[in-house]
Amino acid sequence: MTGSRNDWFPTSIWRFKLDNSQQINQLLLTFIAEEKTQDSTNIQSANLLLWDNIDNLQRQLSFSKFSMIVQKNVTEVANFLNWDLNQFKIKITHCWANIHQKHADTSVQSHYNSLLSGIYFLKSPVNSGGIYFHDPRPALNAIAPPLNDLNMWTLPKITYKPYEGVMLLFPSWLSHGMETNLSDEDRTYISFELGIVPVIE
Repeated sequence: MTGSRNDWFPTSIWRFKLDNSQQINQLLLTFIAEEKTQDSTNIQSANLLLWDNIDNLQRQLSFSKFSMIVQKNVTEVANFLNWDLNQFKIKITHCWANIHQKHADTSVQSHYNSLLSGIYFLKSPVNSGGIYFHDPRPALNAIAPPLNDLNMWTLPKITYKPYEGVMLLFPSWLSHGMETNLSDEDRTYISFELGIVPVIE
């Protein structure tokens, strides 16, 4: 007698490849470079290898096209998940740029004050490291038997290679971090969070 299997509680990560991303990437990279040059109170890590700017880039005119792209992609996610967009709207609540020099990384983090989070890669040299996600079921490894091979049901961590012009959207509660940049060039990307705004009739 053979059994049947039901797979419940899946965690989805959405990947979008922007068409003709070179133009918008160059515009955003130029803006971010100017912001970094003018920023005398930038937030840096203790090792001074990374730079994050203020988190309101969605209000900048230079980011209007990027914001529209985010909204389009988020709508696709919302429709797949069958969210009732007649009762609420999804908006970018925080958006900031990140520049990581060689050896920079970010520790594991989550954003419980948001609905969805996203990352968009602007500059990702070879060996610059990707974004990784931890299995959100910590109890799974309480007793872990030996495995012949890893698969999507047993992987403790998954990593996405950074490709310029690629955007990822994922649940904000999903633990994630950035691998160490081993390239001699900077890694540049945009992070953003999305929240809910009620529809007022």
